[in-house]
Amino acid sequence: MVPPGSRQALTSGPENPASAFGENILGAAAEGERIRLPDLSTVFQRRAARLEALAPGHDLEGFLHLIAALVTAQHQALSGLPPGSMPGASEIGKARLVQRAPLDPAIWSRDESWRVALSRILETIELEVLPDSARAAREALMQADKASLESLADRFLGGDVATGEAAQAVFVAAALQVAWTRMAALLDAGDLAGETEGGDCPACGSPPVAGLISPGGTKFGHRHLHCSLCATSWRYTRVRCVHCGSTDRISFRNLAGTSYLRAECCEVCQGYSKVFYLEKVRTLEPLADDLASLGLDVLVGEAGFARVPNPFVLGMMEQPEK
Repeated sequence: MVPPGSRQALTSGPENPASAFGENILGAAAEGERIRLPDLSTVFQRRAARLEALAPGHDLEGFLHLIAALVTAQHQALSGLPPGSMPGASEIGKARLVQRAPLDPAIWSRDESWRVALSRILETIELEVLPDSARAAREALMQADKASLESLADRFLGGDVATGEAAQAVFVAAALQVAWTRMAALLDAGDLAGETEGGDCPACGSPPVAGLISPGGTKFGHRHLHCSLCATSWRYTRVRCVHCGSTDRISFRNLAGTSYLRAECCEVCQGYSKVFYLEKVRTLEPLADDLASLGLDVLVGEAGFARVPNPFVLGMMEQPEK
């Protein structure tokens, strides 16, 4: 998936990273807005624009153009979706009592709006950018019955997508993102989770795709994790594993010559997550920049670390053990 040109030398940072990155205080949480819900008017447009900006000259140029077209179709699919269903005050209260996210797919049943989004994505995506495998997957999904689509959605949400169905799962993932992003945007951030931070999304319980360090809050800035499903972001402690919560034995690795991105690696659970620095590149978009930096995933994976994959490469990467 990642060409040899992306396999640059991997460098390891110190256990306590240099203060230039703001991570010399292990486990310190910086000030900042605790939860940010997605903006439906810009979330997919901004992501598509970033992918198109990253694509020219990139080793994965064709792939990035493909995902940009898919994200553009996601934005178009938002318009005129059926009303769908949302958890009420009672359901949100019950979710808080059991410390679950109100839109967690395990407790909140999806309605048909995601299938409407899928149909629109399949109809509107730019066909010229689709490779043969993606075209075949599109045709198969257009012919699939409701039960088959729901089954594939279950496997995607359960992280059980086989390599042979990965191409179809990309379209399904895109449709589920549309449905869950719209639901998340309609929530009240004040209703989400308690004050205790967690590594999973407070809106839907999904894992983050990456973390962004923003200047401000304190002299060290603050980290927000970004949801892989509903595009919600939430504040998370600096230098703390997003998988197991440990603040011990955390190290950092990066591609040589790259200052805007590092992998935060946990020696306790062997999990890792990407950390992007907005002060270095202001136009960063978590999901887009994650896809454009798969070379780092390859190299960190070869060092024995794993993470929950980006939804658009599910089935191609090893996941950390629970």
